[in-house]
Amino acid sequence: MASTAFAYKALNGAGRLELGRIDASDSDDAIQKLGARGLIPVSVEEEAQQSAARAPIFTTRIPLAAVTQLLSDLSIMLNAGIRIDEALAIMEKEFDSGKLEPVVTRIRTDLASGKSFSSALEAWPALFPAFQVAMVRVAESSGKLPTLLSRIVEERQNFEALQSKVKSALRYPAVLFAGTICVLVFFMVGVVPQFEPMIVQGGDTDTMMVVMFGVSNFLSSYGLELLLALAVVVLLLVVAARRGLLWAWLWGSAKKLPLVSEIPGSYRTGRFARLLGIMVETGVAVPLAFKLISDTIDHGEAARVRAQQASDALRQGNRLGHALEILQLPPLAVRMLRLGEQSGELASLSYRVADFYEVRLERSLSRIVGLVGPAAVATISILIGGMIVSIMSTLMSFNDMVR
Repeated sequence: MASTAFAYKALNGAGRLELGRIDASDSDDAIQKLGARGLIPVSVEEEAQQSAARAPIFTTRIPLAAVTQLLSDLSIMLNAGIRIDEALAIMEKEFDSGKLEPVVTRIRTDLASGKSFSSALEAWPALFPAFQVAMVRVAESSGKLPTLLSRIVEERQNFEALQSKVKSALRYPAVLFAGTICVLVFFMVGVVPQFEPMIVQGGDTDTMMVVMFGVSNFLSSYGLELLLALAVVVLLLVVAARRGLLWAWLWGSAKKLPLVSEIPGSYRTGRFARLLGIMVETGVAVPLAFKLISDTIDHGEAARVRAQQASDALRQGNRLGHALEILQLPPLAVRMLRLGEQSGELASLSYRVADFYEVRLERSLSRIVGLVGPAAVATISILIGGMIVSIMSTLMSFNDMVR
């Protein structure tokens, strides 16, 4: 049988992540060879697929909600006693999979060729994160795949609901901010120039009027250039978002802002605790769980270094609390998860921590929405009102002079 090159990520005996290339007949064979070397596979991808996985800047993306629905349908059929290959065949023929049809076909083909379900999912890293693949692999070895799929569906639905709340709450201030800018630009370009000749001829202009006319002339003269610059900025933001750089910058910046500083921490802690609870409940080793979860929720090289240090600390026999401090989790979360380790109820305490920080996140989002609306209205009123008052005062002074 011909060999194929696979790119792999695996943890060695010291708990460090190794990247490399291995020749094998299929992904299962590659996993077995890595195991023979004493490595714990994190991901194994065919090199041709890996290069294809690097999508272009603009492409049609499969919604995560559609993937969750796919797993939900599959979970229901598996729990009803239908074999996984039969379930996929039913979904391929009878369900309206839409954009997911190639995914279902490919997974079914991989299973027919002898691959495991977890190996088939690895071909789609953008749809199925590494921690979910690791959980499926553990469930396959223990025969608990139907139950595990149900837990994965619950986790994905919870994450999508949480993500939707965050996006909705942050979208509102963004829309208000954009609306404020548009109103100000319209006023400066469409209204202020109407009064400029009359006021300049009178020769009685204060500092505010000079600034207003200068800004208005600048916008009128360089409007096209500013629009082109804005288009370039939007394009760069799209590229950064596609490469995962935008969210890392946004989360890093949000931590420094007074009103929204709690949001990144609560979001990260709640997500970490819920994933930890699920993975511990599934049977994934805690050091490996730390590494996989951090790769999922954190961004940047510094976060990856912290995750590796925390995983190393656990493998060297340190307590869970020490590893959590390395990950820079809040003291309350560290204390509760340490109690969970000591009482043997780590999964249960992890879910409680997740619930606490998710409620805290919702409170922070509600507070921001309640403050931003009035603040935006007040800003528009003060700026535009001040400009109108300045113009009208100057015009009234001219009227007095004419009399």
